[in-house]
Amino acid sequence: MPPPDPAASLPLDRIEPHLREAARILTELAAEIEALGARLCTDPAVIARHLTELQAIDQIAQKQQQLAALLLADCPHAAVDAMGMDAVRQRIGQTLGPRRV
Repeated sequence: MPPPDPAASLPLDRIEPHLREAARILTELAAEIEALGARLCTDPAVIARHLTELQAIDQIAQKQQQLAALLLADCPHAAVDAMGMDAVRQRIGQTLGPRRV
């Protein structure tokens, strides 16, 4: 099953086409990496030997999803505030200028 399109519910003219496509690619990659991690987790021996690496796979997918959401956001500050991963939120947040009112 293909991953959900993060831009599907947005007006077509609101997001630049290159950003929309980049968000789609990030979402597709996140789904692929999550599926890979899920397949690896079906083997108890792999889990026992590579738990840290499997967790890293999950974090990669989460970061990709958060970056996709940022590319599609009306307000980058709100998108950063909504990010669940502190490391990503801090890195991106440091690059944003002040909020515009």
